[in-house]
Amino acid sequence: MVLAGLAACASQNGDDVSDASTTIHDPIAPLLESARLIVCCGPGGVGKTTTAAALGLRGVLMGRKVIVLTIDPAKRLANSLGLSELSNTPQQIDLRENLEQVPDSLGDGEFWAMMLDQKKTLDDLVRKYAPDPGALERAENNNIYRLLSSTLHGMQEYMALDKLHDLYTGGYFDLVVLDTPPTKNALEFLETPSRAKTFFDERIIKWFLPNRRAGFFGRVLDPGSIVLKLLGRIFGETFVTELTEFFETLEFLQQALQSRGEMIDYIMRDQQTHFFVITSADPRRMKEALFFHEKLAELGQRAEAFIINRVIPPFNPDDLQKVDADAIAGLAKNAQGLDSIDRAQFDALRKDLASTYKMLARLAVRDQDAIEDLSKKLGAGALRRVPLLGQDVHSIEQLVSLSEFLTPSKPVYA
Repeated sequence: MVLAGLAACASQNGDDVSDASTTIHDPIAPLLESARLIVCCGPGGVGKTTTAAALGLRGVLMGRKVIVLTIDPAKRLANSLGLSELSNTPQQIDLRENLEQVPDSLGDGEFWAMMLDQKKTLDDLVRKYAPDPGALERAENNNIYRLLSSTLHGMQEYMALDKLHDLYTGGYFDLVVLDTPPTKNALEFLETPSRAKTFFDERIIKWFLPNRRAGFFGRVLDPGSIVLKLLGRIFGETFVTELTEFFETLEFLQQALQSRGEMIDYIMRDQQTHFFVITSADPRRMKEALFFHEKLAELGQRAEAFIINRVIPPFNPDDLQKVDADAIAGLAKNAQGLDSIDRAQFDALRKDLASTYKMLARLAVRDQDAIEDLSKKLGAGALRRVPLLGQDVHSIEQLVSLSEFLTPSKPVYA
């Protein structure tokens, strides 16, 4: 908090950090007005989920019905909205109750959010496509189903595919903003549609469905085969029986997953789908974001915009001399809850602030160098900078403030 306040004091007392007459190309606003799907990707720990929520809110303030879907297991989306939790069901956030002033542009706009629950989504899928009404009950009574439905590698991505399909094709929402997990898991999700038709084969599910294949595998999968007998001896016959029943329960989902995978693959390549890479100005995060950009290209996709969060403004260490005693005393009072400070406290605080200020000046130079390097590789028009904020976002009001940095008419920092 002190650092952000110090930065504010410096910018107020020092030179402006941007040219008020300068306008810039805005890659984001037109996309928010026309897109059907925006996919937010990037490294972890850079404010990606909060930015996805701010993008969604910006779309709502344009009069659109928007839902933000997070498939990241972390609960950051709920936190950024000021909620204790979100569920697997779309939840509407009433902006008229959460904002002191509701802009006229809101119109018929609606703001919705939800967090993927892998287990509940799979249950819904089983319930929807089960060959008989008792299939889900049998599955829920199966110990293997209860365990693997939440932990089987890749299941999160397949259930996200299913939920995204429903939201996109349901016809109610104008825009879906998808918040993906950090880079590696996001890439797995983006590869999921093309793998959907082979999901069962890849995970050897059919190895446990007897009499489905001829030749060697047919013999292996026969109930009397050595493989199943060996598994029975190791884990017990009950385990083998439940494992086979588990895969039999899921087998009828293959066609549904394949169909939805093909549809999502089409949606991902649609002209109304756009990818935003979100990162911070930290060079390590920048490197990871650039790696993701290159991987997107390999998948036949491209990032329409790079959003760089937590950018430290240009600092001049000499500007500290322009910060008067009253400003520093105010910072101390706000940060520490003190009604007053004595001279010794003031001098110690000023010394600490001077040291911190110089450190921020060095970090600002580092950030600007990293951004310039990225700009040379991607083009300046693709970048959007969001400054380091004084506090985390935990309310709709704060989210509105953040969203204003995403589609400004002037640069944040030149």
